[in-house]
Amino acid sequence: MPRKPPRISESEWVVANIVWDQPRITSAEVLDRLPKGFRWKQKTVNTFLARLAAKGVLGISRAGKANCYFPKLERSACVQAVSVSFFERIFGGAAAPMLAHFCQTAPLSDAEIEELKAILRRRQKEG
Repeated sequence: MPRKPPRISESEWVVANIVWDQPRITSAEVLDRLPKGFRWKQKTVNTFLARLAAKGVLGISRAGKANCYFPKLERSACVQAVSVSFFERIFGGAAAPMLAHFCQTAPLSDAEIEELKAILRRRQKEG
């Protein structure tokens, strides 16, 4: 049975997303790619990278004198795990109230609304 993806903190998500977008990246490169407004020091980035490696989300290899970080788990697996957890905690596992909430509150383009309609029609046909 596959292992359940670990819980990732908000700060760890910031770092993990950088590594998923740029596999084989050093900690200094992660620091350089932080979103605007983040004032983290190198030690902070190193701490989050180490935590993600300990959780099995990232792997580490050597590149000369530096460690390179790469994904060991796919982003989609981690997103799926957090989505299920959120769905259960906030909406008690009920899909309709969750979908209604997001459809009513999220800014959606006409194209996105049409795509959602198409998804629901396909689901209805699957029965």
